[in-house]
Amino acid sequence: MAPRRILIDNATLGGVERITGRVRTASLDQVDNDVLCLERLVTAILFSDELIAVDDYKDSYRAQRLKAFDYVRFQKPDPAVRKSVAEEAAAFARGMMFSFDGAEPAADVAAFFEALRIEPQLRWDIFVSSEYLTLALLVRDTRHASYEHRIDGAFTGETSDPERSADLPDHTPTISVVSRPAIGDVKELVRALASGNPTYAGTHANSMLDRLVFGYGWAAERSYFYNALADREAADVSLAPLRDAFCESCCRIDHPGQVGSLIEALKRTTRKSLEAILEPDGRARFAMRLPFFVSYLISKTDNPDQCIELALSFRSRPEFAGCRTLLDNLHHLSPADRTREINGILRHLEQACADLMRRYEVSTHGGPQYSVSLGLSGISIGTSAKLSQLFRSYRNRPFARVFRNIAQDMLNVERMGILHDRIRSSLREHPSPRWSRISMAPRALRQRENEHGRPVDF
Repeated sequence: MAPRRILIDNATLGGVERITGRVRTASLDQVDNDVLCLERLVTAILFSDELIAVDDYKDSYRAQRLKAFDYVRFQKPDPAVRKSVAEEAAAFARGMMFSFDGAEPAADVAAFFEALRIEPQLRWDIFVSSEYLTLALLVRDTRHASYEHRIDGAFTGETSDPERSADLPDHTPTISVVSRPAIGDVKELVRALASGNPTYAGTHANSMLDRLVFGYGWAAERSYFYNALADREAADVSLAPLRDAFCESCCRIDHPGQVGSLIEALKRTTRKSLEAILEPDGRARFAMRLPFFVSYLISKTDNPDQCIELALSFRSRPEFAGCRTLLDNLHHLSPADRTREINGILRHLEQACADLMRRYEVSTHGGPQYSVSLGLSGISIGTSAKLSQLFRSYRNRPFARVFRNIAQDMLNVERMGILHDRIRSSLREHPSPRWSRISMAPRALRQRENEHGRPVDF
């Protein structure tokens, strides 16, 4: 059997550079996202025989990256191939709709925010006789919204990635508003709302509108780009947290109800390691429970670099080699007896996940540390659904993809307790660190107005 290869994206490596202290951290709300990037890296190490990456960073950042990750094989794609894939990826991203139905996101992008577990809303922020437009987050309590700040930190992490990559086509998604077909981008959206409000005084400085639109488009573009290049290399792909959330949102669009039920089923019980929906034609969606490996690794070491070294030493252990074989088998199913074969593989995978949980699970004061991953296998790619567009390279081929659930992983970081201090031990703060500033409103005001603000009304 051929070695299992995983292509890891540059945003993940950037997060690891920050959490290991090789690069200063400017946004302190970004730290937990960077912990998740480290988790992505060590998991990719454990479940691969070889790690590869795309060598397309600008020269001013390239040398440091190659030196920092000497266990990753960097390869430069053919310029014509890279350009072609980048143009396809940008076109895919531009075709994603950032829609509003009234004050709230709708359709495709609503599934993205559902995966992120945040609730954005367009609102007017009222100050004396002036009203400022803002895209705010609805929260239970504006005084306790650490999760929302950490998700904003993930968006902040994405903004530095294109600055370091070679030139890429425009990836801005299309803005649409129900009943307002003339609106097609952010400027037109703001202009339309401003023209209907005589007390409009500008866009609020804490609005997340530009950040969320950019992040959605960039996550779409990068997810397509890396999946396409990984296919050319016969490799799996490990994506940064926000990009995994985008892939999960595509699953939510195509299979409403099933994705959420699979993930929630694993959260409700500590006994099962895998939940699966297997259809008669051999298509399968499954969610599996795995240890949150960073918690285990940092419990045995002193800093993030040692976590990576320990993961590299664990890679050859039989339990990880066995899981690699099972996941690889999902890529090589024959059309005949596909249902029977997938059933057999999933049974063995469930046992393998349970064994890993017993061996590598860490419990903190917040409970067991485990991750939930959404998997796809045996899919026959069509032409219209979101997954079909995202995985065009895999047309009519059985394949497996596994995406980590960002909400569960952020909860893991929150529950690390004293281990959280150790995982941050190498972090170097920027001389002028900053915290995210986001507009928030209580969920109780979703459809209400008070002296401080109200939802927009088209």
